[in-house]
Amino acid sequence: MEIIVFLIFVAILVSLELVWYRRHAVDKISLDVSFSKSVANYGEMIEVIEVAENNKRLPLPFIILKFETPSVIEFQDMTNTTKSDLLYREDMLSMKPFSRHTRRIKARCSHRGYYSFTRVNMTTSDLLLMEKFTREFPADVSLTILPKRISCMELDLLMSTTYSDVMTRRTLLTDPFAFSGIREYQPYDPMKNLNWTATAKTGDLMVNQNASTAARQVSVFVNLEFYDPRNSSDLLEITISIAYSYISELSEVGIPSAVYINGRDIESGDPVIFEMNTAYTDIERRGVDLARIDLKQKVLPFGSFVEECLPRTNTDDFVVVISPRRDDIFRSVMDGIKAKRKNSLWVLPCYRDQQAPEGIPGIQRWEVYGRDG
Repeated sequence: MEIIVFLIFVAILVSLELVWYRRHAVDKISLDVSFSKSVANYGEMIEVIEVAENNKRLPLPFIILKFETPSVIEFQDMTNTTKSDLLYREDMLSMKPFSRHTRRIKARCSHRGYYSFTRVNMTTSDLLLMEKFTREFPADVSLTILPKRISCMELDLLMSTTYSDVMTRRTLLTDPFAFSGIREYQPYDPMKNLNWTATAKTGDLMVNQNASTAARQVSVFVNLEFYDPRNSSDLLEITISIAYSYISELSEVGIPSAVYINGRDIESGDPVIFEMNTAYTDIERRGVDLARIDLKQKVLPFGSFVEECLPRTNTDDFVVVISPRRDDIFRSVMDGIKAKRKNSLWVLPCYRDQQAPEGIPGIQRWEVYGRDG
């Protein structure tokens, strides 16, 4: 009889424990998953931060945190991680009453883009592990991975060509009202430029030097149309990296640049356009916009895009077109650009076994290793 009473008492306790956990197991729990920074460079190591809090007297024997991240976030510790189109991460811990748990997981940013996830799941149980309880938490977390900065011989050549063009135009045109210094007289200098005060002090003929009227600026057009029948995108990603590296280098040497890209923003769907700017502090904002380009969206036709945007540039701008597309349709667009802007250059990203089109002047071949995967 005593055994029966004891068993009944135990059954009542178990039932009460289960009912209590059913009602309160997921109450007063907060769960947050975030990145250590919202904007990261390509290849940079960041941290995924898990923060769980149990703000009640009820202990939790275990908590399983489940969240998904893009597969481009490469965890250094892949334990409890399943990989498919996304990475599915599960971490287990126990929570005492009024306790807080923080875990930092190192991860590497391996691909340009804008990524976000909006939900985090938590699973727990009663003390006797008889029943599981699940709750989903909203999340508003995003990570922007900037394009890869390229440093190579092709970029050095492009910068050398650019600098040569803008400096040549700078010396050809001068502003008679803009004074930039005094130098020694040369046979081609007009006599009206003589500075008699400086000549008297030095004993040599000295002339005033005027500043340039030609703006040292570059207009960059980026074509993200597919370049082969398979709609490959590897060279398009490299094209974005070339554009980012180029405008970053221009900013560092003080040359203003405007950028016109027919690719679309991942959220707004608008083309990506940067007005003329030389501030180096603006480069990260430009990098963020480049990172947000979604190659899965249909781009604007490059021909009509150029017709709309080319009039917004100055006639003496150095125009650089970066495009892996090289068929007859694109070449006709390029011919139209060259007819309107004589100072123009076509940068052609291509693989080692691809040759630049023959008979077309003003092409720089940008060799890329590998093949489309």
